Amino acid sequence: MRRRELMAGGLVAGLAAPSLVLAKPKHAVAGDVAPEFSISTVNSGVHRLADMRGDVVVINYWASWCAPCRAEMLALDQFMREKAGKGLRIYAVNIESSPPEKAMRDLSGALSFPVGRRLAGKGYGKIDNAVPTNFVIDRKGVVRHAKAGAFSYDSFARLLNPLLAEARPVEVA
Repeated sequence: MRRRELMAGGLVAGLAAPSLVLAKPKHAVAGDVAPEFSISTVNSGVHRLADMRGDVVVINYWASWCAPCRAEMLALDQFMREKAGKGLRIYAVNIESSPPEKAMRDLSGALSFPVGRRLAGKGYGKIDNAVPTNFVIDRKGVVRHAKAGAFSYDSFARLLNPLLAEARPVEVA
């Protein structure tokens, strides 16, 4: 190999390696302490993560044109109805820029959990620009799931049942 080729290869490798080391996801990942957020819902409510400590929280990003999102929404609704009163909160955040207001209100009225207009806070959003995307936060405020892809009822239950079985953390005064 010629000197010029070696230098070029070394330079390229030297430049590429730091980007691999420094690359960090733009979203929360499993094991992270959940970043604070507030979510505005269709019914004009504002919910903050700080007020949900001790509950299992699910943030679901979806779109009306997404068939896997619609199927997943039914599974999440069924699970939520079965676990009412168990310390579970689900928020479905629509990613569309201007969904029809009446359709959003109708959907919100039909589901057992709120439909969000907007989530404010860093660390959340579509992963790999995909919907559905879900974040699951445990009772202690730790992200336990952060992935793109739809849940089925069974996969959702497998993930959430152990989290719901955990004791609520004791508040320290």
